[in-house]
Amino acid sequence: MIYLDNAATTNHKPLSVKLSVLKAMSKKYSANPGRSSHPISINAALKILQAREKIANYFNLENSNNVIFTSGCTESLNLAILGSVKTGGHIITTIYEHNSVLRPLSYLKEKNLIDYTVVKPNFYGEITKKELQNAIQPNTYMLIVNHISNVTGYEINLEECSSFCEEHNLKLLVDAAQSGGHKQIDMQKNNINLLCLAGHKGFFAPQGVGVLLFQNITLNPIKFGGTGLFSESANMPLISPEAYEVGTTCTPNIFGFLAGLEFVRKHFCKIIKKQKELTEFLLREFKKIKELQVYTKDTFLNGVVSFNIKNLPSQQVANELSDKRICVRSGLHCAPLLHKHFGTSEQGMVRVSFSYFTTKKQLQKLIIAINQIIKNN
Repeated sequence: MIYLDNAATTNHKPLSVKLSVLKAMSKKYSANPGRSSHPISINAALKILQAREKIANYFNLENSNNVIFTSGCTESLNLAILGSVKTGGHIITTIYEHNSVLRPLSYLKEKNLIDYTVVKPNFYGEITKKELQNAIQPNTYMLIVNHISNVTGYEINLEECSSFCEEHNLKLLVDAAQSGGHKQIDMQKNNINLLCLAGHKGFFAPQGVGVLLFQNITLNPIKFGGTGLFSESANMPLISPEAYEVGTTCTPNIFGFLAGLEFVRKHFCKIIKKQKELTEFLLREFKKIKELQVYTKDTFLNGVVSFNIKNLPSQQVANELSDKRICVRSGLHCAPLLHKHFGTSEQGMVRVSFSYFTTKKQLQKLIIAINQIIKNN
């Protein structure tokens, strides 16, 4: 089986990640972290503290208490958006966003709490300060951007976004679901207030763990329950990270995230090099196939390539590739505005996405399979 759906979830996990998950379920760590004074609870709590500190260090966040573990990037984005809402305010976002951004914004707008503007790219498919400037309003308080598109691999310029936010005194929220583990992200350098991560993609962690890092912004909890602190009070304690991590922490997934982070740190240069080379190779080969419509530009070599074959439905192409034991993603990829922009709302797109463990030989087999599908249709 050739797995090329890594933008959804990485399939091949490093051995260190698997062993860390198992370690979390051993007798030494399998307890509620920090909720009791016995050694097992303390062991788990210290390991999670270590994870916070290493994640904070990796993204240059000064306060590791502002590293919040969530169930995934979707929850991280919901917490970031709903927890920082300013009633009567305005938010700027882009057509590249995932529904994990668009639906919370739509919900807030329907409740008459905020308004928002969706920015479209320029002729070159890019969003620059010029496009953002046209969306600014007197009550704008936040810019939300997808660092790397999960559909086309388009990468927005974070330095330019940061500069724009500084000029207009806006908060910057970055969806790094696709870029986390693949790009160097410095929260201080780029003045990022809210950074949302998926564990199961670029960091090779199990599904079920995400991270929200925040700084210089007030964040209110959106979930309520037990925290292990001030249990006599009916109100949530507004202390980070406890205010945002109610209930029992998913210790095995956090152990896996930490191991994945350490794997990425160790192999980062190789990961970037391989991602670039494989994307260049596939785009170069795709250009030789006249029946393909390719939506990914060769200026963004981020391990995501989307295409269509003639007028074939993307689901049909994905099904035929699956019959040939090749796993890809079809459809709208939870990014409806971008598909509307490309005119692919009905057809969708076929997405190929790589990981560090993808090989050139696998992509060559993909190309052979695509040519066979073209021949048969």
